[in-house]
Amino acid sequence: MTGVEGNDLPRWRFVLRLSRRPTVVAVLAFVLLLAACSSAEPDARVVRKAVPTSSPDRGPGGGSATSGSEDPIGPADPAVHATLSAWEPCRADFECATLTVPRDWAEVAGETLELAVIRQVATGERVGSLVFNPGGPGGSGIDFLRSFSSAGLPDGLDERFDLVAWDPRGTGRSERVDCTTDEELLEPDLDPTPDDQADIDAIRAEAEAGAEVCDREVGDLLGLVGTRATVRDLDALRGALGDEGLSYVGYSYGTTIGMEYLRLYPGRVRAMVLDGVSVPGVDPIEDTLTQARGFERTLGVYLDGCAERPDCPLGAAPKQTLLDLVDRLEAERIPASYALDTPDPVDREGTVGPGELYIAVVSTLYSTADWPQLDRGLSEALADPPMGRTLLALRDSYLGREPDGTWNDDIDARSAIRCADQEARSEQPEGDLSYAEEWAVELPFWGAWFGTGNPGCWGTPEAVDPLRPLEPGAIAGAPPVVLIGSTRDPATPYEQSEDAQRIIEGSVLVTYVGEEHTAYRSLSDCIDEPVTAYLVDGTVPPAGLRCEA
Repeated sequence: MTGVEGNDLPRWRFVLRLSRRPTVVAVLAFVLLLAACSSAEPDARVVRKAVPTSSPDRGPGGGSATSGSEDPIGPADPAVHATLSAWEPCRADFECATLTVPRDWAEVAGETLELAVIRQVATGERVGSLVFNPGGPGGSGIDFLRSFSSAGLPDGLDERFDLVAWDPRGTGRSERVDCTTDEELLEPDLDPTPDDQADIDAIRAEAEAGAEVCDREVGDLLGLVGTRATVRDLDALRGALGDEGLSYVGYSYGTTIGMEYLRLYPGRVRAMVLDGVSVPGVDPIEDTLTQARGFERTLGVYLDGCAERPDCPLGAAPKQTLLDLVDRLEAERIPASYALDTPDPVDREGTVGPGELYIAVVSTLYSTADWPQLDRGLSEALADPPMGRTLLALRDSYLGREPDGTWNDDIDARSAIRCADQEARSEQPEGDLSYAEEWAVELPFWGAWFGTGNPGCWGTPEAVDPLRPLEPGAIAGAPPVVLIGSTRDPATPYEQSEDAQRIIEGSVLVTYVGEEHTAYRSLSDCIDEPVTAYLVDGTVPPAGLRCEA
């Protein structure tokens, strides 16, 4: 799952705890992946270029190699404590290797951990390596890079860079957090907006069982997968690749990794693009409400547009029809089935209730290209007799079902990473339900769903190296950083890109006007061309650049 592909989840902080199946306990943790353009006049400040190469007597990016915030746990130079295996062919034009790093960066002489790495070698005059993180957290960089490359890269990237990605600790092909079985993922979702004590008791029972299983299956890794550990892994990868300065593109949660890298190692950056910004260290409850508002706003755009179409499956009053559907599914689940087109066809038999509906709807709000699927799913659910086929398929895909019928580990990894980053812990698995009640008044569809579970992370280990807030101007000493924000992005609201611009001195914000979650992905030449030029030769996009959908 990746932010760039429209699968990054709604804000994770409101429930953040581990579970053995994707109900309110885990799913709410899991949610948190050709246009014309115009440019405003540049402002009066001097715009520096990103440094394309490093000076031999200075640190990468032209600054001190050890500049940045004090790192109370990790070493000054993670690359010293890491090794990269030889590259070997691993499908089509890709090569794979293993990066070995300390399992615990506070004990660099202790046990090690292996991280899976992939690259596609530059086809032309090479600038260096360009490292990607797709978001999540928990998204597989390896799967992302293969998909990104096959879907069509922005022109010029594969010519000038070795394209590199990795599966962060706790995820994918690296040592991973994996507590939930495929069979559990096939079970019906619990009611994600508890209405009575029976609903609350079900959530508590499931959460307690899930926490016990994860503690037994994963152990100390749960506390060692936080973003700051991943940042040290990233710097170790930079060194192992032979790059004096890091060139990096982070999507959605990948921007949190980027901002933490800037906090610790600003002088080791050559160029950095942060697309769909998620600012680290923010208050989990306030952040959840901000994201809930973003999804309610985007859903409103969909519903308003639907009302204007004669074929709208929700009729003349779409919002009320959708709310009525939630009530109907609370009372009675509807049948659902579909088949995966595999060499040995895999049949999926299930039902759809309110939990599946919420997940299906949220899965389609990252990109307007997915709205026809929402049309189809709602049309089936409102038919006589009702059918939940498309809604169930959307829910399953969002929670990590692979084309072969298996499931990835994104749910568990996401919960573990987010809780390793967050100090707050809920006193009960269902959190403080007063938020659900209050938010539902302002946000009729999403309020209760997002409000349940706050502040999250019930039953998880104490965070040993949590993320801290960043004040305006807190990040300095790096070359210009390019931020990309979409004005109506539901998952990482545009306001966070504006916040990041205030935090990172000398950063430039490029704006995409639309509902898309992330934009540097062959969506708009207006975005792709100046951002690629920045990555290749350091030419910073003009201040105030806006690209229309």
